[in-house]
Amino acid sequence: MSSAIPSVTSSASDRQVLEAGIVFIGNLLMCIAFFHPEAQGYGDAVRGWNQFNTLLFDGQQVFDESNQVFLRVLMAMASLCIVIVLVVVGLVERVVLVTYLALPFSAYLATKIRIEFIFFPFALISTNLGWKKEMLVISALVAISYITGDNNGTIIILFRLGVIFFQVFRPRIYIVLLAVIAIVVIDANFNNLASMFPSLAKYSWTRDIVNPEFSHFESAIVFLASMTMSLQPPIDFMFGLTYTAFLLFAIFGWSLFRPASYIRAFNQPDVRSGILTVLLFTSVTHAFQNARYFFFYLPILARASSAQSRRLLILASWPMTFALVIYYRFLLEM
Repeated sequence: MSSAIPSVTSSASDRQVLEAGIVFIGNLLMCIAFFHPEAQGYGDAVRGWNQFNTLLFDGQQVFDESNQVFLRVLMAMASLCIVIVLVVVGLVERVVLVTYLALPFSAYLATKIRIEFIFFPFALISTNLGWKKEMLVISALVAISYITGDNNGTIIILFRLGVIFFQVFRPRIYIVLLAVIAIVVIDANFNNLASMFPSLAKYSWTRDIVNPEFSHFESAIVFLASMTMSLQPPIDFMFGLTYTAFLLFAIFGWSLFRPASYIRAFNQPDVRSGILTVLLFTSVTHAFQNARYFFFYLPILARASSAQSRRLLILASWPMTFALVIYYRFLLEM
């Protein structure tokens, strides 16, 4: 298989990889030192501790607030090791590696206390793989999803299957529109769907109680606000939207304001599959709006980046993280 997404970049230099690596380590240290469980969302952190304790210690309360720093250091080390292995075996491109290391959000996700942290490196894997490698990747994601019981693996799997579909069959635009209509119908008839698939019934709580006023506009804002760096989008969206605007303009420049650019982008298999995946999961659950659930957006952006845009991200990364440190630790006192 080969992706139709054009790459405007040359391979990242060793120096740029080193610079991005230093930035990543600095961001890790700031996240661990300043973004405590309260800033992450304390209820979310408690669920994370329970996930780790259930998976690793048969439910014994080994991890809690008293050793959260130790746990997060282990998570960061594991994330970095997985990424390095994926790069060495040729599954992650160097330009994607640089973007991952330089993006402030990457360090935060590697230290956010949730078992889902294990999946973010796998979201970086290229969609330009041959069939054998692709099947190995999907099989690995299925196995890890089964072991951890986390939905992030399912999201990545469906995204990759969607990319394969669009690469192989190259459907016309009306097929994509029909898929959008199907998702809208599924959303409108969720109760009937949940009766046929009881595992979906758990999302009645997020649909009816947590987010009864769901809208796709809201999903778009939350997604954009959490692409570059965000702890809790409802609280820090003004930072997140500003950061994402900077990132997108650094990569795409004035083409962001040209409709033809969006038409060209929409014709790419990765973009089509990504849009449908985001639409499906947010529509069915009325949750999963945070960009971390769809971290496969990072390789799409990275392949469109230039050496200059990556350098700008490297230079801006620490200031973006530090601004949120000031906001959460000194203004909100979290």
